[in-house]
Amino acid sequence: MKQLVGIVALIMACTWLYAQDSTEAKPAPKLKLKKSLKQADKKLYNGDIYGAIDVLELVMAAKGDAYKAAWKLAETANLARDYVKAKQWYQYVAEKAVAEYPLAPYYLALMTKMQGDWFEAKKLFLDFAKQYKGEDDRYRRWAKIEAEGCDLAMEMESKPAKVDWMHPGDSINSAYSDVSPIMWNDSTMLFASVPSDTLMVYNPTDSNAVEPFMQFYLAERDSLTFGKARLFKQFSQSGSHVANGVFSPDRQRFYFTVCKETEYGKTKCEIYRSVKDEGEWQEAEPLGVEVNDPMYTSTQPAIGSYKNGSDLLYFVSDRQGGKGGMDIWYSIQSSKGDFQEPKNAGAKINTDRDEASPYFDVATGTLYFSSAGHAGFGGYDVFRSTGQLNKWTDPINMGFPINSSTDDLYYTFHKKTNGGFVVSNRPGVISIKSPTCCDDIFAFQNKKTLDIAVKGNIYDEALPQYPLNGAKVALLLTKYAGLDEDILVSEFTIANNEKYFFDLQPNASYKLVAYKESYLNAMEEFDTKDIKKSDTLSFDFRLKRIIKNKAYTLRNIYYDYNSAELNGPSKTSLDSLYKLMTENPGITVELSSHTDARGSDTYNLELSQQRANNCAAYLVAKGIAKERISAKGYGESDPLEDCTGQKDCADETVDCACHGKNRRTEFKIIGEKNVDILYKD
Repeated sequence: MKQLVGIVALIMACTWLYAQDSTEAKPAPKLKLKKSLKQADKKLYNGDIYGAIDVLELVMAAKGDAYKAAWKLAETANLARDYVKAKQWYQYVAEKAVAEYPLAPYYLALMTKMQGDWFEAKKLFLDFAKQYKGEDDRYRRWAKIEAEGCDLAMEMESKPAKVDWMHPGDSINSAYSDVSPIMWNDSTMLFASVPSDTLMVYNPTDSNAVEPFMQFYLAERDSLTFGKARLFKQFSQSGSHVANGVFSPDRQRFYFTVCKETEYGKTKCEIYRSVKDEGEWQEAEPLGVEVNDPMYTSTQPAIGSYKNGSDLLYFVSDRQGGKGGMDIWYSIQSSKGDFQEPKNAGAKINTDRDEASPYFDVATGTLYFSSAGHAGFGGYDVFRSTGQLNKWTDPINMGFPINSSTDDLYYTFHKKTNGGFVVSNRPGVISIKSPTCCDDIFAFQNKKTLDIAVKGNIYDEALPQYPLNGAKVALLLTKYAGLDEDILVSEFTIANNEKYFFDLQPNASYKLVAYKESYLNAMEEFDTKDIKKSDTLSFDFRLKRIIKNKAYTLRNIYYDYNSAELNGPSKTSLDSLYKLMTENPGITVELSSHTDARGSDTYNLELSQQRANNCAAYLVAKGIAKERISAKGYGESDPLEDCTGQKDCADETVDCACHGKNRRTEFKIIGEKNVDILYKD
């Protein structure tokens, strides 16, 4: 029997994972209510949830007006994820004792939704939101979110994703928890389980009892066919549950969860890491106290990639500072290999209910996670959001059949097989008790996909025939799904003359940034909105080496004679410098203005300084920091050409082409510092 508590708070493994045998003596027909309730509580404390249900059902059979027992029976059946039985008793309490149990209508609506009756559930949720008089306003707000989820489910039910969907059967699934599936290699799946086809007998109060522990298993995979699972002891931890395995992007580090029972009878989880050395996995060690805070649970790791190839850890925890319940957090790996103080992944991802089972797709910069707080079809739904750290696009519900009216977690995707896995307790699972008691692994394979990518190379502008090894190119997502700033998706370093390559999403806007120290950055903006069939875009970059104090003339910076005011074409030209400075936030420039030789030296010096000041003011007004611009007027002291000998310039009252060339504005790069334009942690 698998419990919701275990799914969310730990690794889907806790003391309630194993039910005691419920064959001990039943209460006598003449029941004493208080004594029977204590007996049910004791069974729950010992992990015998089904035994508690048996006791409470006997109470209700003997005492039909025992509302406290009816409420406890509804809550216990809900905990066992027997939605039919839970709905029966929530409805009973809602009709008979709603004043004493004002949340009964809310849970009646929830159990109706968990059975896929979205039309009726929506009505019940909205009725509850109007009538609820309790003090906890969260339930009124939650009811409205649940009603939104009912609308979403009814809208999306007729538009399922084009995937082949299957339940692999008992080759990998058992009647207990089967969770956290990933591909160990291209043909083998790794997952965690406590395999059994019968109700296990484990009494935690019996000192001689042997607790069965969740362990890793391997199963060969051929398309949607799976071989018989076999025990994989590589990362086993004596006396502990292990699950939630995930590789680093380079597959040289393996992270997983280890859960142990504490002296207080609770189960606490920590994240461990094993490093591959000379082809062999070394003994796993727990991460530091920054991640594995001794006061809280840390579980369900997912790994992204951060600057200089360091690991970026996402994980689930109940630590302080979250949005409520279990939240997704992130921690950045330092140059020494340890992990820094975790930060919350933000309000786009986390809600005041529970989030679980994150999975990060490095290729597309997409976080897949399950949530009970965003509008969904019922229980936990799988969502996706693109971004990094605490900057994310608006989460998108993955739709049917990935999601159902029950709990759907542990989404993973494997590009080489064009498919992945989901863990769910939807009807059809292998179960011991109710049709939705237990979680199984489901597999899917996309029938039709739209594959979009971008590739290219980076060159030195002066050597366009040779790739510029060591140069980097970054892919950023822009103006998309609630973004208020660009979000880094992925980064590539040119090496061994290889081209960069990024996977793209349809209907999205992107920016490519190519950069290397001592070179000016280059950018390319594009989108995939009109791409209807698989395609690979191509953009090459030719970077310009930074030469300090070299003057570059800003074309079309014109002034009327004897004037410092900028005109329209002049502003357009300055916009190109603004773009350059925006793309290269580490450079500082000198803006220099020059006049022709007409007029006095003093007047021309003042006029050129005012022109330079006006150019600088224009850039500052557009957002360039004034500290990055030095404005200097040179008057007539540095002409490009001597106009005195040219016939058309003889009359000083008439303008000429030579005077026009000298009357110019230039910029020089006078400083450069390293500014990280991609990572904003």
